[in-house]
Order: sequence, then structure tokens, then C-alpha cells
Amino acid sequence: MGRVKRHPGTMSLLLGISATVMLGCPWLPSTFSNWIRFLPVYFIIPVGICAIVSGVSALRAMRGEGAADRRRARAGIALGSVAVVVPVAVAVWAYWTLSTQTYG
Repeated sequence: MGRVKRHPGTMSLLLGISATVMLGCPWLPSTFSNWIRFLPVYFIIPVGICAIVSGVSALRAMRGEGAADRRRARAGIALGSVAVVVPVAVAVWAYWTLSTQTYG
């Protein structure tokens, strides 16, 4: 039988891609159900954190392997970081904007 080829970092990449895609779900057309448009918003940050953690653990597992391909793990970490930073930055901006407005 053939040898099974391992691709470390693939899970991180898939989680990072899915978290980044979930960022765009609220902007889907209104023909989509509200469940499809707004439910993924609650999972963006947890899935992004999982992408970062799995990417870091994959990089640690590849430490010492000279021929290891680290691109998938690094891409997963980058996409997971984007998926975590963007919602946090939007929340901080919204809080700052709403708290500094004067009414009256």
C-alpha cells in the first residue's frame, strides 16, 4: 500500500478560510435566510482563534523538519488573525464613535 501523505497546517488553513468567509455573511443578499446571514457572526472569533491555535501547534510540530512546508500553517494563522482583529477593531471603533458623540 502507498504511504499516507501528511499535510500539517491544513486544518489551520481551512479554519482560517472559513472564519474569513464568515466575515462576509452579513452582506449576503436578503434572499438568503437570516439564519444563513447572521448566525455565522457568532462563530467568527472562536473559529479564528482555533485557526491560530492549530496553526501554531502545527508549526511547533514541524520544528526541526527541514523539508516541511509551513505555508498552510502560516496562511491559517494569518487568516485567523484577520478574522479576530477585524471584528474587534469594528467593535472598538463603534464603541468609540458612539461614546464620543454629543446629543442635543
